[in-house]
Amino acid sequence: MKIFFIFFLDFLIFGGMNAFSQSKKDIKKNGIKSARVLITDVKNGTTVTESFTRFDSNGNNIEENSYDEDGKLKKKETFLFNKNEDETEHIIYKSDGSIKKKISTKYDSNNYKTEELTTDAEGRQTERCVSKYNAFGKRTEDFIYDENNKLKNKNIYSYDKMGMKTEKKTLDSEGNLISTKKFVYEY
Repeated sequence: MKIFFIFFLDFLIFGGMNAFSQSKKDIKKNGIKSARVLITDVKNGTTVTESFTRFDSNGNNIEENSYDEDGKLKKKETFLFNKNEDETEHIIYKSDGSIKKKISTKYDSNNYKTEELTTDAEGRQTERCVSKYNAFGKRTEDFIYDENNKLKNKNIYSYDKMGMKTEKKTLDSEGNLISTKKFVYEY
């Protein structure tokens, strides 16, 4: 009996965690509008909300809230999408409900992400990332600017003949190599 109880408890703890991790396709197909994760403390009989997620009719996550162990809001995030279902705005709020930062994203006519602008609560730029692409639609460069629109660093991406990313080099504003990240695949 004790082994069954441990197995059942293990299933509830680890198996139940995936119950709300549904795919966007399933959320859209089933018309899910929101999902809430609740935690019940069996010892003292209390239940609190751990997280709450709201979805649009396309299954996009448009609001995500996380709560502390007392059920008080820790963090809130909202998302807006364009007609192509690309994220165009991501707002991160503080626990008091005020805006912490906002990330606005622009796309070109090929639907490639060309700019990501991060602003603070007052709408002042804190960072801006401009991306360039090759003829195959692969991102080749990112230019990251600071709050004064001064270049902080640059990322350069390389690809193999299959179109898989093989390397990301990060350079400082003077063009000096900061780091290299390599991606290795087996074909």
